[in-house]
Amino acid sequence: MPRVSASVEELELVVASPWTYAPGEKLYSTIAGPLGGFRCQLTVYPAGKGEVRNAISAYVRVLPPEKNMQEWECENVQCSIRVMSSIMGEEILKIRTHTFTPRDGRPPKCGFHRLVTFQELTHALGLLDGDSKVRVRASVSNLPFAKPRNGLQIDFSAELKPVRILVPDGPPLIFDQRILVARSEYFQKMLAAECKESSTGIVDLRQDAHASHQRVSAMLSFLQTKCLDQDMDLELALALQAMADKFCLRDLREDMLSEENVLHILSQVLDTGGDLEKLCWQMLQADGGLLVRQEDQLDAVIQQTPALAKKLILLGKRKMQKT
Repeated sequence: MPRVSASVEELELVVASPWTYAPGEKLYSTIAGPLGGFRCQLTVYPAGKGEVRNAISAYVRVLPPEKNMQEWECENVQCSIRVMSSIMGEEILKIRTHTFTPRDGRPPKCGFHRLVTFQELTHALGLLDGDSKVRVRASVSNLPFAKPRNGLQIDFSAELKPVRILVPDGPPLIFDQRILVARSEYFQKMLAAECKESSTGIVDLRQDAHASHQRVSAMLSFLQTKCLDQDMDLELALALQAMADKFCLRDLREDMLSEENVLHILSQVLDTGGDLEKLCWQMLQADGGLLVRQEDQLDAVIQQTPALAKKLILLGKRKMQKT
């Protein structure tokens, strides 16, 4: 797969008293990397995995841009994993370069079965029995960004043609047709040469119940900057979801999601069968530690959306059966 550019991602987990964990018990970091691109996650077994005992095992796995992507490759990705002492400030560093390719439908991983033994924790890092903590930190470099899914590029050599977008509750919005066509296949087809909108330069959304001045402005801002306002309220974000479906803006749907709001959004779109619901479940399935980190939201989910709580329990059971 050709590289567009590469990123460096940092992952971290803090493990308290590793020797108190059972062998095979694991912890997950948050998933790092841009939505829509290659991403990565750190998994740590504080007391070892498989035949490894009395040692910390740690692995980095790479997640492709699309869950069902069958053929892909990330060449020469460098994974460095370091263990640092919370007491003496000492560290042990191990580095490995790896080519990631999918295996049996599972995300490929690279790491160290015996990253550091408990004996090394005691002698090299100065950790003792008790409440001692170690910090496991991974740096993943040379991880490629994915090309845009639709392959559309902005042709800045094309003539500048402003488009007037009519909305039901405010003045027309004026936008660059080149960006509109490049970022949305819906508008690409609408503004094709044989269509009325192409000759008039007017897109009439006045009959669209979702197309308020505020919502269309937010959509156009995203098309231009590829970023959503981080202070946007959830009601507006959910309203944009309906527009994202209509105007074929998958990137907009993905950018609405974050670790902090995925449960809230999922409770609002549960059983709709839409793309946003699917993206919520994909995020939860990909990140085994997300529910643990958002534990403070689970009481509200149980009280307000029992159907979602039941599905989350079933999701957890399926994950346990696979491990």
